[in-house]
Amino acid sequence: MSHHHRITLFANRNQNHPVELVYVESPLRKAQARFSGRRVLTPQIDLGAYRWASVIDWIDVEFELSRRTQHWKINERIERLTGRKEYPEALDLDAEAGNTATRYKLRVQEPDMGLLHRIIDDIKGEYGFVAPAVVKRLEVSIDAYPETPSEEARARLHGVLVRHFFPTTKVLTDNLKWPRFTPGVRKRKGDYIVARNLEDPRQDVVDRMTPATDRQPLYTSTFYVGEKDDPHVMWRIQNKTIDKQNKAAGARLDLTDEEKRVRIEVTLGPEGCREVGLLGFDSLAAFRFTKLQKHFFQFMLPTFGAYVAGGAGAHSSAVKQCIEDMRRQRFLNVGVLGLQIREDATEDFRKLEMTNFLSWHKARGSRLPRKQRRGSGPYGTMVAYEELARVVERALAGLQGRVQRELGL
Repeated sequence: MSHHHRITLFANRNQNHPVELVYVESPLRKAQARFSGRRVLTPQIDLGAYRWASVIDWIDVEFELSRRTQHWKINERIERLTGRKEYPEALDLDAEAGNTATRYKLRVQEPDMGLLHRIIDDIKGEYGFVAPAVVKRLEVSIDAYPETPSEEARARLHGVLVRHFFPTTKVLTDNLKWPRFTPGVRKRKGDYIVARNLEDPRQDVVDRMTPATDRQPLYTSTFYVGEKDDPHVMWRIQNKTIDKQNKAAGARLDLTDEEKRVRIEVTLGPEGCREVGLLGFDSLAAFRFTKLQKHFFQFMLPTFGAYVAGGAGAHSSAVKQCIEDMRRQRFLNVGVLGLQIREDATEDFRKLEMTNFLSWHKARGSRLPRKQRRGSGPYGTMVAYEELARVVERALAGLQGRVQRELGL
């Protein structure tokens, strides 16, 4: 038997322009023991009603020259090839040597990989390289454009992505990486999706375990996971309605309805590039962008236990069902990352209260129940969101094909 759950998504803190997102809860058809008797929540959204595409937003390439030169001379060579300035950044600038440098970082926006290879080869041919050029940072995005443009379609997909995105749990170990969102175009202080109380460890555990203080991401907000300029990775999910924003100049480009989209972007630092095997610049020719999915574009569906009311063990079943109801509300508020936060807090609570638990059982001559091991793997009792995984895979495969064509492969 299926049940429906409805969420109201809002554009801003004033709860304007509500959009409804519906979930269906149904029995999970999986053979593994950890899924026995569980139910899965699936969003009611047609992912085929969106056009999916993947792009490289920018890439940082670093190189060390065999002889010193000024940055403007490098830029002149780049401009002759591309017709635009790219502003290479000197990393070891020496004023006493005529403002010259040997180490440079070149950031190219929306690169044509074939043209970028020609740029690097041209610089190498003129100055020589001490070592092969390396990729230091890379930002890749996946965009979803509603086939029938509307704010409602973008709002609903934004709500789905922020609830089902599940990167590595390493991002939940550092307060600066904690999942958060910043509302509106003009960003204010961000909100954690799950409250923290760093002054009081016990209250912090309670806040992380209960959904009462959850903050649901607004569909006009930018959702962040990870820390800015992290050497490993940072993610953003946003309802993109403007482009080429220049904060210093106060300029922006408002997108047309057809150009507006929902975007998830991953920014890889040096450690993230190494993780996927993207080291030397020349390795781009053989790099498979579809590898990014396993490492950085994972989406999961939550599952919940079902307990029968009444009969033998009725009290225990009622408690377990209450816990599942709380877990379900946490998911509907803030998604699978919020569920993982709750699971981590449950373990922290167990450690904090272990002495009291042992004393209670000792006084009654009973034993502390064994820790539940089923569903304790990296994804717990969650299952892959296969439909979303397929559209992400196709988008990354399209990017890979485009890069190979640009490189003439």
